[in-house]
This record gives sequence, structure tokens and C-alpha cells, in this order.
Amino acid sequence: MGLFYSVIFRTYDYNLLEKVELVLDEFLKAFCNIWLEEEFSVQSGAESYERNDTREDTRAGHYRRSIITSRGVIDLRVPRGKKNKYTYSLFKKFKRKTGHFEEVVIDALLKGHSSRKASRFFAGLFGKGTISHQAAAATLRKFDYELERWKAQPLRDNALIVVLDAVRLKGVFPYIKEAKPVLFAYAVYPDGTEEVLGFEIARGESTNAWTKFCQKLYQRGLQNTKLIVRDDCDAITNAISLCWPNALDQQCVFHILQNLCKKLKGHKNKKKIINDASWLYEAQSEEEFYRWAGKFKKKYDKDKHHKAFKYFLGKIYQSIRYFELPKEYWRIARTSNRLERFFEELKRRIRVFRRFPNTQSCKRWLYALITEIKPNNTRLTNSESQQSS
Repeated sequence: MGLFYSVIFRTYDYNLLEKVELVLDEFLKAFCNIWLEEEFSVQSGAESYERNDTREDTRAGHYRRSIITSRGVIDLRVPRGKKNKYTYSLFKKFKRKTGHFEEVVIDALLKGHSSRKASRFFAGLFGKGTISHQAAAATLRKFDYELERWKAQPLRDNALIVVLDAVRLKGVFPYIKEAKPVLFAYAVYPDGTEEVLGFEIARGESTNAWTKFCQKLYQRGLQNTKLIVRDDCDAITNAISLCWPNALDQQCVFHILQNLCKKLKGHKNKKKIINDASWLYEAQSEEEFYRWAGKFKKKYDKDKHHKAFKYFLGKIYQSIRYFELPKEYWRIARTSNRLERFFEELKRRIRVFRRFPNTQSCKRWLYALITEIKPNNTRLTNSESQQSS
């Protein structure tokens, strides 16, 4: 209590009601310095100025050190010995920031702030020079070890739905200006658990790139899956046939309708055709879908030779494989929305720096966002699955 009151009396000239934080900061600083003195006494075997036979070392003054915490910067007077080197529980060797403060910095970066903005923010909050923008960006390096371990860990088998898709990002390869694809896999299991299985940086969406990526997933344990959702990419189809030949090949309904819209450019009934085509996927069974599809084809019989109708009617079988799953998963299995939403959030957060400086930076950013944006791990109800569409 004497320590606390001495701090209060030293700051009594201020309005205490307005300087509560100053009082707490001074108290914390004094407490930490006393803590260091006590630890030095325990390790050296004697108190300050104490003479006894158990003393192992004598004092050699102090050195100053500052540590950055979520409370701000704390200046410490660290005791020094003449013979031995000492370790202290308040900080680690060569460590200037506490783990909690690093988590706050990482959270600021992952929420969409650039490293320079984060540096200015903490300077305004805790004082100039709290953390540089280089040090702020370097805090993400803590994910490097976790990333390698995550990419090698065994995968759970027998996924109900696997979504394969790619997002194009700039800077994933050094000295290459154009955006390159990052291949992603996302799984939904029968109990409703969802997770990102992995990602791989590639130079293009070729059959070779997708096959290598899928083979890695297979070798890690994903050897059986019921249905795989993909976009209109033939390379993914080839990879699926090689790695999971027994899986249902479901093409994303959204991409089919999007391509249909592009092919109908200039058609006078474009909007009506798109609405009717979309309505087909509200069918409650495969039989009902084909019955409605027959009426759709008959209604637009005069346009049957149009390239848009040839495309759409040719994709029907690949777009309704979801009917073989439990009904509560139809909405999820029809589209690649699970990954598309993650891609949108990723692009929003990296918009501040537009491109990655190097490949490793891209990998750690992607992994950090995967761990920060955790998927829903509970079984989806019908109403929730409808919202996801």
C-alpha cells in the first residue's frame, strides 16, 4: 500500500479524476521494477547491501530497457550482476514486445489496416516510436512455423462436400506483375463441421497444377468425398477424375447462370430467360427439375439453336448432382459460395497494400486470415443454408 500511496502523492498536483491512467501507469512501472529487484535478489542469493555466505554475485548497477505492452511502453531499470547473466520473467531475451501486444498488432493488420497506419495508430495511443511499420509487418512472421505444420497435418476423411476454387492475387511470385492464382480447397463434413483444407500458389490453373494440389490433399488423408463443387474449369474436372473418380462432379450453379447471362448479351428476352433458368433450381427433386426443364426448353424452342441455350442445356446434368445429398445441404452444394465469401473478405483486407511483397508474405497472410476467419462449425439448418446461398 505504501508504494501505491507514494505514486498517488507524486502525482497529486494533477487532477486525479482526469489522470487515473497516469496513476495506473506509474504504479505498474514501479511494480515491475520492484519485481525485477526481487528476482535479482533470488538469483544472486542476497538482498541489496546484504552480507552473507550464500551470496553468489554482487551488483553492477542497472541498465535501462523498455517493453511494449497493451498498456503502453514501460521503462524498466534492470539490475545487472558482475559475474553472472540473469533471466527475468517479465521479458524474454531480445524480446521488446509482449505476446498480447503482438496479438493486438496482428489483429489490427488483419482487420484491414496497413502496417504504416497501424504504426501511426499505436504512436498516437502509446507514444512516438512505439512500433515501426516494418516491425508491425514482421509480427505476422510468427505464423510461418504454424503454417508449415498446418499444411502437413493429416486431414479428416469422408468429406460430404469439397469446394475447389482459385483466387488471383498480385505479388505471389517475385518480379511478376500480373495476378496469379492461389488454389483453395474447402470441406463440409456430414456432422456440419467446415474447414479450409489447404491452399497452393500456382502459375496458372492448369491440369497439372490442380492435380498436384488435389494429390497433396489425397495424401494427407482426404481419400473419399461424396461431392465436389467447382467452377467452369476443365482443369479441375481432370484433377477430380484422377484423384477422386467416384466423387460426384457438381458445377457451380452461379457460374453457369453467370456464363448464360454473358452468352445472352443483346437478346431481347435476356432478363426473362435468366429468371426462368434460375427458377429451375428451386425444384424439390431431380424428377421435378427435369419436368420443369422440359417446359423451359419447350417455351424457348425457337431459340434452341442459340449458343446460350446450347451451353445451358448441356450443363444441366453437371449442375444437379446435389440432389444425391441430404436436403439440408443442397444450398451449400449448389455453389462455391463458401470460398467466394472468403475470397471477398481476403480482397477487402489486402486492398490497403494492393499486392504482396513476396511469396512467403502471401502465404502467411492467407494462413493468418484462415485462422482469424473461422468457418461455422455447427450443423446448418435449412434456414441458415438458404441464407448462405
